[in-house]
Amino acid sequence: MKHILIAFFTVLISLSIYSQDILEFEFDKARVLLAQRKIDEAFLSLNKLYQSNPENGNYNFLMGAAFAESMGKSAEAVFHLKKAIKYVSEDYTVGNFQETDAPIHAYYYLTLAFVQQDRCEEAYLALAKLKTFKTRLDKYYIEEAERHLMKCPFEPNETVEKNWNKIEPAPAGYDPTYVPEEVFLDSTALAERGIFVKEQVYSTKAPLYGVQIGANINPSPISNYGSIKNVDVFIDTKGIIRYVIGHYSIRSQAETLLKTLQEQGYKDAFIVNVNDERKYHNELISFNNVNVKAGIKGKVEFYLQLGAFEQVVPDSIKSLYQNIPQLIELDYKSHTLLLVGPTESYEKALAIKKEVDALNVSKPFIVAFNNRKKIPLQTAINHTKH
Repeated sequence: MKHILIAFFTVLISLSIYSQDILEFEFDKARVLLAQRKIDEAFLSLNKLYQSNPENGNYNFLMGAAFAESMGKSAEAVFHLKKAIKYVSEDYTVGNFQETDAPIHAYYYLTLAFVQQDRCEEAYLALAKLKTFKTRLDKYYIEEAERHLMKCPFEPNETVEKNWNKIEPAPAGYDPTYVPEEVFLDSTALAERGIFVKEQVYSTKAPLYGVQIGANINPSPISNYGSIKNVDVFIDTKGIIRYVIGHYSIRSQAETLLKTLQEQGYKDAFIVNVNDERKYHNELISFNNVNVKAGIKGKVEFYLQLGAFEQVVPDSIKSLYQNIPQLIELDYKSHTLLLVGPTESYEKALAIKKEVDALNVSKPFIVAFNNRKKIPLQTAINHTKH
């Protein structure tokens, strides 16, 4: 009986660790997608996180901020941000899966969400709370919140003042614990996303052992792994990308390789069966015009994108930026892009972005091109740092 109990609790611990690993992956995935402004895609991961712990301040902050950045979702934003501000901490750690508190920026997003709902006095009170942290904040957040509040007049109301930061029910029709059915990606669906694969078929059903050195949701050239040779890249039906070396029929050969790689600094590497069709069936060939093995050839250029238009750029838009040097129009995939640049480094593009941000007329973002084709920004940054 004792042995059965030990085995039972061992299984429970293993399942708990596995569950934590899955949630940490969803957390990292959500952060990457939010940084890329792929907000709708990020919600699939955010919903899973929220479902695991609805009172987690960090999860509520991330969901609230994402809703505040989405059109017509201010009620959902208020719901989550009011939960998040109960856990605001000046010691909040960005990007830490273990973090359960919320950052002071929750008050910034709550201010914006209140304004979007014309709950103007509540917006004013949220901003007042945000200002109490002004020595810990970039002044941009206070100035931007004030700019939004200028278009939101109000009359003081004692009831509002008492209840502005109290948790309220979820808005009608919104179930924060609902997780949409996952989309499974076949080769056609991957191609629609700019990812091209080759089906990997082995002549044996027996295990073939390799060493996995990395995994991500965003593809990158194998050159990112430095001088390591013979790296194969696979993508599964959930879009998870895995970087693997070797396919040995004898496990001890993979164990020798693993030891060598760990000595080279790949401490998290581990042995896998590359004959597992669920994970290693599709070999990734190229993504967004970048060959995963050849990498980037030629010069990389960074631009600040101000807008994309189906036809010509309207004169009214051009006039907003008439004093900006290096303003260009570029025909790209049936659209006209309004860009500033190019520059040879991401840092210089950031400096230009800071100047344009000061105009308060749009939300520009940095893009990268190689041989007149857009490439993933992080891939471009990694390439120019080598």
